[in-house]
Amino acid sequence: MPGLGAWGSYDKVRAALAERRGLLERLGGLPLALLQVANEEWLYMLQEDTRHSLAIEGYFATERELEAVVQGRRGSLEVLNYFRTAQYTYGLAFQYHKESQLHLDLPLINNIHAMLFQGTTQDRYRGQPADGIKRQIAGAPVQPPLEATDYLRAFVKLALWLLREREALEALAKTHALFEAIHPYRDGNGRVGRILLNYLALLQGLPPLAIKGLTQKERERYYAALQEADRGFHRGFPPPEPEALLRALDLGEFRPLALLLAEALAPRLDNLVALALIRFHDLKPLEEVAQDLGVSRVLVYQWVSRGRLVVYRPRGGKRPLSHPWLFLGTREHPPVLPPTLPPERPSWEDRIRDLQQSLWAPRG
Repeated sequence: MPGLGAWGSYDKVRAALAERRGLLERLGGLPLALLQVANEEWLYMLQEDTRHSLAIEGYFATERELEAVVQGRRGSLEVLNYFRTAQYTYGLAFQYHKESQLHLDLPLINNIHAMLFQGTTQDRYRGQPADGIKRQIAGAPVQPPLEATDYLRAFVKLALWLLREREALEALAKTHALFEAIHPYRDGNGRVGRILLNYLALLQGLPPLAIKGLTQKERERYYAALQEADRGFHRGFPPPEPEALLRALDLGEFRPLALLLAEALAPRLDNLVALALIRFHDLKPLEEVAQDLGVSRVLVYQWVSRGRLVVYRPRGGKRPLSHPWLFLGTREHPPVLPPTLPPERPSWEDRIRDLQQSLWAPRG
C-alpha cells in the first residue's frame, strides 16, 4: 500500500478505501472463517494492536514478550490482559457482523474495561465508570464530565447513529474522539477506547487497525489529532444527550484523526482483500500479473505505488503478491474483475495455509 499522501486529499483517501471495501464485498466480504484460516495474519494484527496501543500509554512490550503471550507463556499482566481482551472483543464483533447486527451497549464497554484490569491493582474498580470523580486527561484541554455513566449511555446511542448515517472513517474518528473526551474510567481509557474503535470497525466489515505509538512523534501526532477532533468540548460538555454531543463533535476537525486511522487501516484492508481472492484464484508475483494484464512490469509497479493495484504484503520485506482481478482500473485501463465470479474453490483454506507457511516462516 502506498503512503496515503500519494492519494491526495481526504476525499481521495476516502474514495480509495471505499474502492477496497467494495472489492472485498465483491469477493465475499469479511467472514470470520477467513481470518480464522488466515491465522498468522490474525495473530499478527492482534500483536501489532497490543504493542502499539500499550506503547501509547507507556507500556513498551517487545515482540518476544508478545510471542510468549500468543504461545501461552505468561507475559506481563498488562500485555496479557490487553491481548486476551482484544481477542475476545474482536471475535464478538465478527459474530455480530456475520449476523448483520450493529450491536453496542454499556455492559459491553464496561466488560472491556473489566477484562483489561483483571488481577491488577485496579481490580476493585474494573468495569465501573468513575461517576462523581474528577478525572484529568494529561496535556489535553478537555475536562471529562463527572456523570460518566450518563455520558456513556449517550455515547452508545450516538455511536450507533454515526455508524449508520455517516461515512465509515468519519464515524470511527468521531466516536473515538468522543469516547476519549468522556474519559469515563479512573484508568485505561485509551486502551478501552482503542479496543472499542476496532470493535466498531469490525462491525462494519473492516479489519482491526493499530494506531501507531512506538515513537514519540507517532504519539504526539495521535494526541494532536484527538485534540483537533474534540475541539467542541474544550469549553465544557453539553448535556448527556446524543443530539447535543453530535453538535459539539461537528465543531471539531475530524479529518486529521480520520487520516491517521486510514493509514493504519489501508495495508490491513489490502491484505484481507488479497486473501479473499484466494477463494477463487492463487495470488501471483507482480511480474506474472503484468504479463496477464498485457502491460510492462514498470507500469504494474507504478499502479502499486499509486494504489491502483491491491497487493498482499507479507512481513519481513518479502515480495508482494497480487492478481489481475485486484487491479482497480485507471482512466486508460479499466478493471478486469468479471461481473460474475466462479464458484469458490473447495480447497481455498488449505491454499491460504500453504501461502502463510511459505511467507510467514518463523524468525530466527
